Amino acid sequence: MFALGGRAFTKSIADRMDLPFPRAEELKLDYARGVKVERRADVAKIVAEDVSIWAAGVELVLDELAEGDLLPGRVYLCGGGSHLPEIESTLRSEDFWKRLPFSRPPEVAVITPKQVERIKDGTKLLVDQQDVTPLGLAYQAIELQTNEDPLDVALRRVLRAMKI
Repeated sequence: MFALGGRAFTKSIADRMDLPFPRAEELKLDYARGVKVERRADVAKIVAEDVSIWAAGVELVLDELAEGDLLPGRVYLCGGGSHLPEIESTLRSEDFWKRLPFSRPPEVAVITPKQVERIKDGTKLLVDQQDVTPLGLAYQAIELQTNEDPLDVALRRVLRAMKI
């Protein structure tokens, strides 16, 4: 997992459009959701430039992570920045994935809160991919509290995924 993006995009919009951070965050989220925003062309240009830099960083990290082996065939996104259409389209682009050790184009998917196991949101307020990060941290905290052998936990996950 790489925590890259969301706040950096907002900060860039705030700095380059001379806006307070909360207003820039609102503008970024509205832009990402396809809502009509003021100075849309400016926001799109800033986001496109930042995504280009972001993609270069992700490429570098993934290449090092691979250590000469093939990378997994799936890339999962979460967090507020994953709303930006440029993120997903960049990861799907041949220019991006061809330079990395993928055996085929990777599947790119956004994780939703419903996909985070063992964590139930009684408030029904956690509905967006930006809510996945805190849910994932809560999940890890629960996992760390169990006295069960980590290998047993991993094996059970594999069996559950295989539906055995």
